[in-house]
Formats: sequence, structure tokens, C-alpha cells
Amino acid sequence: MIEVSCTCTMGSHKAPVERCEISSGAILKIPEILKDFKRIYLAADKNTYKAAGKRVEEILKENNMHYKTFVFGDETVLPNYESIGKVLLNIRDLDAKPNIFEFFPLPDLILAVGSGSINDICRITSYRMGLPYGIVGTAPSMDGYASAGSPILHDGTKSTIQATTPRYIIADLDVMKDAPYDMMLSGIGDMFGKYIGMLDWEMARDYTGEFFCDKIVADVMEATNKCLENGYDLAERKPECIENIMNGFLVTGLGMAYIGNSRPASGSEHIIAHAWELFDVEKGNKPKLHGLEVCEATRLVAIMFKMLYGETEDTHLKGLIEKYIPYFDAVEEFCKKMKVPPAVTDRETILAGIKRGLILRDRYTVLFYLRDIGKFDEYAERATDELLKIL
Repeated sequence: MIEVSCTCTMGSHKAPVERCEISSGAILKIPEILKDFKRIYLAADKNTYKAAGKRVEEILKENNMHYKTFVFGDETVLPNYESIGKVLLNIRDLDAKPNIFEFFPLPDLILAVGSGSINDICRITSYRMGLPYGIVGTAPSMDGYASAGSPILHDGTKSTIQATTPRYIIADLDVMKDAPYDMMLSGIGDMFGKYIGMLDWEMARDYTGEFFCDKIVADVMEATNKCLENGYDLAERKPECIENIMNGFLVTGLGMAYIGNSRPASGSEHIIAHAWELFDVEKGNKPKLHGLEVCEATRLVAIMFKMLYGETEDTHLKGLIEKYIPYFDAVEEFCKKMKVPPAVTDRETILAGIKRGLILRDRYTVLFYLRDIGKFDEYAERATDELLKIL
């Protein structure tokens, strides 16, 4: 259990994370980290099994630890009803003979091997079954490793719902550094969204009275700045660069666990990115990498904020935005220098994502502010056109 004191109204923050191992050779420490568990249920997809799952299996076997493995055979694994159902169904061997009198113990730990989708699928399964959970990360591609919620596709929409915060986070830098480069850029892009998210949170504090924690925001901003600085070394796949990014993910994930929602990690940029993802899912297309969509939405909403800064008569809002403009400029410079690929280039899709973002989640952001002053449609149109010019 992690616990820190704080000057906010909560007084202190807690997260049920027992150990976070970010180092070269981290998976070799699995026997020590998981020594108290007798029946481990390992879940992976084809790619993450190849990246680390097979080696994790070997380590468990070499140390006489009992385990069962389920590997998704699908090319695309999404956090949805079907995937969660497969993990649940395969907890027991499907070929086992049924016997209603037989005692069948559940696993005592779910151990995911992967990043975004595998993490979310296993985390919600863990929560629903009341089982502890751990994650062996395979790519520095997203910031949700330590989160308390999982974004799940269901009933034609995507919602972040209550899930389990992992007890154990194991990130082997020797595995992480070999992740596909676009997944690394995705992770950086996911972190860039914090600049919008923190400004949105400040607006919610000042315009709606929402709870706000200065310490969490300061920690998240520091972690995001480090990711921005170290991101220029991504192409060289330096382990220390990956370590800094993973530590940044941990800070934002713990922030979510501390307060029980995703405010420390996301704002309007994530909501718009989720809308774009839903469009692909509804059309039966493979969604783009989440972090790349977040990165593009960050650039989009930054344009809106800069427009507001130049045009608003709300002096308080102007002061809030002014603090963040240097960060927005730094993100734009990074994206241009590192040639971060755009996720969405169709004008109507970009615009539709903004409009759907207004109704997708009841969370106060700059989108709500623009709606309330009667300028939502105007800013959505103008920002979309400005984004397309720089893409």
C-alpha cells in the first residue's frame, strides 16, 4: 500500500500498489515478487506473449510456480464484452470434464502481460471476480498501468468504469525498449494530454467548485515535462529514456488511484480521442493507437485554448491559459521535429469527434465552457481547420 500525506481536502492519498519494479531484467524478479501466490492466471495476446509472455511462463515453470496461460488468438484485441468474456471463460480448461461435485479453486492472482487493451481487460476481470491483479508491461504506450479505472467498449459507447488497481507493476526495460516505435510515440502522446487535462481540471475547480489537488497536479506536470524532455531520445531506444517515461506513467496512474477517477490523467483531449476511436469501432475498423489520437486531440484543444486566450474577456480564464501556452508550444514543436503521425486527417471526422466529445462524458472541460458562452460550434470549426493546416 502506498500512502502519502497531502494538504488538499482529502488530507492523504492511498493506492493499493504493493510493488512497482521498473528496471532491466525486472521479469527475473517475478518469483520473488509473486512468491505468496499459488495459482497464477496469465493472460496475453499473440504479440505480447512473444514479447514477454513466453519468458514469464518459463520463469514461473523454472521456479515451480503453478500457472495457467490464456493467449488471445485475435489479430485485434479490444477491451469489450467479448474479450472480457474470453478471459473469464478460460480461467478453467475448457476441455476439463464437468463435475458438479468437484472443487475447483479460482486463481489467486491474475497476471496480465501487455499494455493497453490487455491491461484493461484483465483489470476489469480482476475487479468483477475479487481477485488481485498484476501487470507485466510490454510497451511504454499508455499511462494506465496504475489506474483505478478501465475504459471499456460497451453498448455502442466507451466508458471508464471502476476496476482494480494492480498490486504489482513489472516493467522490464529490456522488453520495453524493443516495443514498436509507434507505440513509444503513442505513450509520449498520451502523456502530452496531461497539459490539457490539468488546465481543464483547473477550470472545473474555478467554475464548478470541483475537488482539486495541487500536489497531484504538480506531480503530473513534473512527470509530463520529464517525458517531453526525454522523448527526443526515443528513437535511440535508451533504457533510461524508457524508464523516465514509465515513471511518468506511474505518477499519473497513481494520481487516478489516489482520488478514484481519471481527472489526473485526462480531460477534453481524451474524450475527443475516445470519440474518434468509437467511430472506427462502429465502422468495424481497427482503432488507431490511443496515445496518437490523444496527441492529436491535445494539439486540437490547445488551438482552442489559444483562440480563447486571444479573444476572451474573462481575465481569470486568460490567466489560467497563459500558464499552459509554453507547454502547448513545446508539444507542437516536439510533434513536428519527431514527425509524430496524425491519427485522424478527415475534417468531418475531426469535427464530429469534438461534437460527440461534448456529450460523451459528463465532465466539465473547455468544451462545456465554450458551450455555455455560445461559441462551441464556432470554435470547433475554426480549430479543426487550424489543425488541418499544421498536420
